[in-house]
Amino acid sequence: MKTILILGAGKEQVNAIDRAKEKGIRTVVFDMNPEADGASHADEFYPVSTRDVEAITSFVQEYKKKIDGVMTIASDIPHCVSAAAEILRVPHIPRAVAEVCVNKLEMKEVLQKGGVNVPAFVEVSSLEDLTAFIDRVGYPVVLKPIDNSGARGISRLTERSDLKEALAYAQKHAFSGRCIAEKYIDGLQISTEGLMYKDTFYCTGFADRNYVRVTDESTHLVEDGGDIPTVLPDDKKRLVEEHFEKAVRALGIDWGPAKCDLILGTDGKVYIIEIAARLSGGNFCYDKVPWSTGVDIVDILIDMAVGNDVDPQRFVPTKHMATSQRYFFPPPGTVTDILGVDEALKLPHIKKIDIWVKKGDIVPPAINHPSRIGYVIALTDTLDEAVSAAEKAVNTIRFVIS
Repeated sequence: MKTILILGAGKEQVNAIDRAKEKGIRTVVFDMNPEADGASHADEFYPVSTRDVEAITSFVQEYKKKIDGVMTIASDIPHCVSAAAEILRVPHIPRAVAEVCVNKLEMKEVLQKGGVNVPAFVEVSSLEDLTAFIDRVGYPVVLKPIDNSGARGISRLTERSDLKEALAYAQKHAFSGRCIAEKYIDGLQISTEGLMYKDTFYCTGFADRNYVRVTDESTHLVEDGGDIPTVLPDDKKRLVEEHFEKAVRALGIDWGPAKCDLILGTDGKVYIIEIAARLSGGNFCYDKVPWSTGVDIVDILIDMAVGNDVDPQRFVPTKHMATSQRYFFPPPGTVTDILGVDEALKLPHIKKIDIWVKKGDIVPPAINHPSRIGYVIALTDTLDEAVSAAEKAVNTIRFVIS
């Protein structure tokens, strides 16, 4: 029996833990939270921080049994995965590449040097740096930490923004204290995902991101779900996929996962925003893509991680369904009741509803992805039906807030 080390036991890592066990692979799982959802699913669980490289590498060096592979889902820690895999001498993204992919500034610099189109950007360490950049490129501008994820610390700046407050907010959420500003690009925002296997890059996930809540009055860039398939025609979709692969190769990802956030600008150009050397969160890789296309990228990566051969036919879609995901955005306050859940579950095409708050919980302001409190996913034959079904379900559920 082979063994895989999975970094993270949160709600989004449960799918990987369960899938590995279904495949007859023993699971060793780390998470600093012993009460994490996946802790009880693991064959062996250890309360180790998934960001503590020294603790992770010390464990794998001292572990007496063989570990055949390492992976994570939805956690921006590819450098920790690679550090463990390097010691174990199992398949992995080169550690130096993984380190670049968790530093948005270095990532942008490598992409730019590789001839990949990215928005204008600059490191910002002072208010003077930020104002000088805005003077050069104009509003709107996005300001964010160089080393965080989930929209933490991110602001979309316009003429109305308090720049000093935005800089302090970004620095607060930067592990290193360092920040990057980049020109905001108007256009269709897209999530893509894929795997590099035997020098062939397979783009397995392609979704249009929903940012209709973002206006000049809203500072925070919080995504409200997304839709599969894309509204783009085939030629534009191929253009996006070509730029995605170009960026993956420019970064040096020669094996394993890559997730890319990008924009097809109103000027017709593709702009790479960032690439994560890991599988995605937000139900993308383990729910929406398999339900829509039949391609199970989590299952494939597990096999790749432990050194099993993968039939390239597993990357070929076997389904052509539509999914739409939408989140709940009640006003901040204390939840006194949640109404309409049973009714929403009975609506046509509703595949999944997940709510993360209960009576008595406090709903925070929606300033980043972790502050969202739940979602609906619809699955049906057509995109219009899926979007309509998801939005109807969201509107059917009511959060009573005091």
